[in-house]
Amino acid sequence: MLDIKKLVQICTVRRYRSQTIIFKEGDLGTEMFIILFGSVRLLVSDSNGHQVETARLKAGDILGEMSLLENLPRNVTVETLEDTTTISVDTNNLENVIRQEPSLALKIMMNMNERIKIQNVELAKYKDQVCLTPQPLDKEPLIAIDPPITNTPPLAIDPAIDNDSIPPIVENEEDSKLKNISEGDDFRTLIQRIGKYNKSAPAIHTEYLFVKKIPCPVCGQTIEVKYIRSSKLRLKQVESDYRQVYTNFDPLWYTVWVCPYCYYANFNAEFTRISDQERKRIKGLSRKAKDIFGPYPTGPLSLTQVFTGYYLMLFWFEQVITSSPDVEKLGKIWLRLSWLFHDIQERTMSAVATKKALGYFQNLLSDITIRTTVAQDQYLYLLVGELSLKMGNITEAKNYFRQSIVINGGNIRMKQQAQDRLQDLKSSEQEKPH
Repeated sequence: MLDIKKLVQICTVRRYRSQTIIFKEGDLGTEMFIILFGSVRLLVSDSNGHQVETARLKAGDILGEMSLLENLPRNVTVETLEDTTTISVDTNNLENVIRQEPSLALKIMMNMNERIKIQNVELAKYKDQVCLTPQPLDKEPLIAIDPPITNTPPLAIDPAIDNDSIPPIVENEEDSKLKNISEGDDFRTLIQRIGKYNKSAPAIHTEYLFVKKIPCPVCGQTIEVKYIRSSKLRLKQVESDYRQVYTNFDPLWYTVWVCPYCYYANFNAEFTRISDQERKRIKGLSRKAKDIFGPYPTGPLSLTQVFTGYYLMLFWFEQVITSSPDVEKLGKIWLRLSWLFHDIQERTMSAVATKKALGYFQNLLSDITIRTTVAQDQYLYLLVGELSLKMGNITEAKNYFRQSIVINGGNIRMKQQAQDRLQDLKSSEQEKPH
């Protein structure tokens, strides 16, 4: 049983309120935590921007030990489920802690061994997920990351301890409809344009969804939102720009949630995470949004509703964000719009959306004030290379692929993907008639 009183003398006690982020995926790991009271959940982000819960930890469990010992970025986000108290162990006091509590060393070893097993299973399950060239899989693997089953027992903590005591796309004249989308009239034009696509969500989609009622974080009205049953999704292929294509289901239709009362819209994973300042701003401009977008479409989910959600997100970005816009999020919005336009064979609109996404991701790479991990940079170089290639900028694409190869550290598989892509381009150039 851990002697909490001893640990408190050499470590730091940290208290967190419910729904507080202890650390985020990609953060540098300088400490690990022993949970004394409360519980947390572990979240990872998939390529569609969804945050997926992978596990829950309770009193006696430890977290963050791999990043501390291996000096690696955090591979998960940790959020408290209730008021939680932890003991923080950093590199300065780790040796002293182990000396005082040898059982902790065994717990760490068991934890790391269990997580390595889980990672090996996940690697085997997803080994074809990040290939650049679309390749249908013989067997469609489940892509949902289920909560890992861990056999590592929690540390025994004295219950008497009191919490209080411690091919190139060519643009044409329609490009201007998206290039200068800052005026309300442009949104009106776009909404009218997509209104002609009288397409509803396939009935089979309902098998992959469940409906839940939640309060809108802006106006407080109760709204219905659709959650994706990630465990039911089956990956079919990964396209060159990292779009994941699933059998019988398209997450793009359900990635954005919209409040039909105040017109607030956001990615589902971020829907409730807005500041008080943003909430007030959106409330004050709700009438303007309704005037521009008109009555919100009702009835079965339609493609018009889907596009409207994405456009509303862009609208609120312009109206609410005054400085330091989230270029990564803007890039994700436009990339997903390019996929939607591609699906309905709107070649020109897809090209413009691709170009906008490319610009934001290029800004993300060049902005030294934005902290990214080596793996994130490597992924971005590959993605920007692919988008450049789509826009017909072959020389630029080659440069980005080379950057993904020469980056210090990084993922060997991604380096190989970049090398293969360069070889593909070289081979295609050699095959062209001179």
